Amino acid sequence: MKKLTRILVPVDGSEGAERAAELAAELAAVSGASLDVLHVTYFDRETDASEESWLPDSIAGPVGEAERRALERAAGQIPASVKAAYHHRTGIPADEILRFAEEKGHELIVVGGRGLSGVKGFLLGSVSQEIVERATVSVAVAK
Repeated sequence: MKKLTRILVPVDGSEGAERAAELAAELAAVSGASLDVLHVTYFDRETDASEESWLPDSIAGPVGEAERRALERAAGQIPASVKAAYHHRTGIPADEILRFAEEKGHELIVVGGRGLSGVKGFLLGSVSQEIVERATVSVAVAK
C-alpha cells in the first residue's frame, strides 16, 4: 500500500464535517500526511448582500461568516501536531472538491456522512455520495 502524504477533508460546518475532520486528523497523525481542509461555497464574499434575502442562509447567507465558522469547527478537531492548511473555493461543491483533490495530488478524501439512507438520501442528494461515486482516489466516509 502506498504511504499517504496528502489528505483532503472538505467541510461545511456540519456535525458530519466535524467527524470527517477528526478522522482525517487521526489518519494524518498516524501516517505523517499533511491535511488540507477545504470549504466550498456557491458564491464568494463579493456577493454578500448588505440586506437580508428571502433565500435561506445556506444559499444566500454571508460567505465570509459561513467560511469562518466551518473552518473553525474543523480546526477544533485537528491537533496542533498535524500539519494542516485551510482553503476556500467557490463553485459547485462536489466539482470543486474533486478538482482541488486532483490539482493537489491527494491520495485520500475524507467526507462526512449525514446518515441519510434509502429514499430520503436519494431524494435529497448528497455531496458526499457524489464524491464517493466520482473520485479517482480513495474516499473514506466518517459516520
